[in-house]
Amino acid sequence: MSVVHLAIPLVLGLVLLELAWGAVRRRTVYRFADSLSDFGCAAMSQVVGLGVTAMTVAGYAVAAAALLPLRGEVRVTPGAWVAVFLAVDLGQYLVHRMSHRVNVLWACHAVHHSSEEFNYAVGLRNSSFHGLLIWVFFLPLAVVGIPWRVVAVCYGINVLYQFWLHTRLIGRLGPLEAFLNTPSHHRVHHGTDSVYLDRNFAGVLIVWDRLFGTFREEGTEPRYGTTIPLSSWNPVWANFQGFAMIRDAWRRAPDGRARLRVLFGPPESLGVIPAASPPPRPSRDVTFYAAGHLALAAAATLGIVLPGGLPWIVRLGVAGLVLVTLGVLGGLLDGRTWARYWEGGRLAMLLLAGGGLRSAPAAGLGLVLVAMTSVVWLVSQRERPVARGSSSSATRPA
Repeated sequence: MSVVHLAIPLVLGLVLLELAWGAVRRRTVYRFADSLSDFGCAAMSQVVGLGVTAMTVAGYAVAAAALLPLRGEVRVTPGAWVAVFLAVDLGQYLVHRMSHRVNVLWACHAVHHSSEEFNYAVGLRNSSFHGLLIWVFFLPLAVVGIPWRVVAVCYGINVLYQFWLHTRLIGRLGPLEAFLNTPSHHRVHHGTDSVYLDRNFAGVLIVWDRLFGTFREEGTEPRYGTTIPLSSWNPVWANFQGFAMIRDAWRRAPDGRARLRVLFGPPESLGVIPAASPPPRPSRDVTFYAAGHLALAAAATLGIVLPGGLPWIVRLGVAGLVLVTLGVLGGLLDGRTWARYWEGGRLAMLLLAGGGLRSAPAAGLGLVLVAMTSVVWLVSQRERPVARGSSSSATRPA
């Protein structure tokens, strides 16, 4: 179990605490549909992460093992832990900075920036595919003999630290602002204002931004999101929209050199993409319906990513159903006509899954009841008009 998985109760507790503190201060810090999209992205990243994490850890471990006969493995002393933590933090800064300036990396990282809110739910809004591309940046640690478990722990702590930075309710922190990344510094990083673009890439220590000239202090509160809005509540589309824009730019490219720039150039090299209209505001009944099924998807996600006795074939089946659920719920929130038909098929899958849970009859019966109730709701929606949404997306880092 990773450091991040161990911290799940703390993470959810901070979300609830921020929601309560915002209510006390009479500040609206959450939008329901946006938060549903955040949690959907989080669930998708965990499900896809079953494979991504295995591939990235395996890549590092194989590289480290290949180099082991040449230089041996470093003895992990307390001093070595500190050194690795600092090296990982510097690596995180460099990866983060490149993720805003290289199109194939930005296509992944843009998922995290695509919300126009800034709260702890946004802190959970992570890309499903970023890990496939960034692990190579930490290979120098394998070269010097650092075991992969040490790197994984330090990286997990780094990622977990960044979660608490995603809030508008914590002001400046006095002398800590000089050397630590803080909510104030990270608000700048998420800003779409021109003065804030491509600033404050730090993980834990803001000293890297100060050292390499990318630091910007917070003035007025930023506008959050990306300079061209995502215009969708769909977490699956949020993970693919950047690659769709790379595909479109690739098709327009006149030669091989231009295509290389499409892949590895900065986001502005993709050309001007017209901004789309914002996504429709989903009705209350659609929102609550999606919230209920997202809660089931989140529970299923925890069941397959946390250690347990489930066979891998079952985990893969549940993972597939979770991904279908996230895409279809996103389509319902966007008001897509196709989503109603897909939802009928998904509910049939739920009925089959519930009927097949012989080892847990109570849970199976619950799934069957949920599916049947949902079918009644879906039929009631047939005569209602469908709002038209857009699937356009962001092209510039914020």
